[in-house]
Amino acid sequence: MKKLLLSSLIICAFAAAATAEEASSFTALPAEIASALAEMSSTQLGTLTVGDLESVAERISIAAQKTRYVQRARFASRIMPGAGQFMTGDVAGGALFALGNLAITAGTLTAVYFLLPSDLRFGTTNYLTDSFETIHTRWQSKSFMDYLPAMGAMAGGIILRGVLGKFSSANAVETARRNIAEGKVTFTPSFEFFGPRFGMCMRWRY
Repeated sequence: MKKLLLSSLIICAFAAAATAEEASSFTALPAEIASALAEMSSTQLGTLTVGDLESVAERISIAAQKTRYVQRARFASRIMPGAGQFMTGDVAGGALFALGNLAITAGTLTAVYFLLPSDLRFGTTNYLTDSFETIHTRWQSKSFMDYLPAMGAMAGGIILRGVLGKFSSANAVETARRNIAEGKVTFTPSFEFFGPRFGMCMRWRY
């Protein structure tokens, strides 16, 4: 029974570590797994108790939650600048990044619109009352070069948005790590046996 418990714990620990490989900026989970396995390496298997295994499982569960917390902050801000800051309690930072994202989006759309051929703008084409055939004909009659300025503005906006998302996600990661270090967020061990995620082994919920 102890062999089964130990094997399940180690297999699930490495499976959980694999899901955290994206969090290269925060290594709480792999570091905790390495530490736990190093401490258990010299322990005789027959002397291990369920309490020993539970203690290791709790350590890994908390480390997994910390890693996932940082991951979520980074992913949220990469998708929507400012979201990770709001998630980690940095309202001022979240507002600044969100406004920056809004400014880039609005600026890009405005630039794209005014760089379109003049007969495709609202002053010439009424997209609410003109027929679909008329609108389609006007758009199809243009060459690639006619659309090139607008496409350049769109590409520039996408690049700026990507740069902002990168800075926002890096800032959100730092805020999340600081919250963990200062104890502003706490984690409770949570695990169960025979969870669906890893089959017949332990599953952490975080």
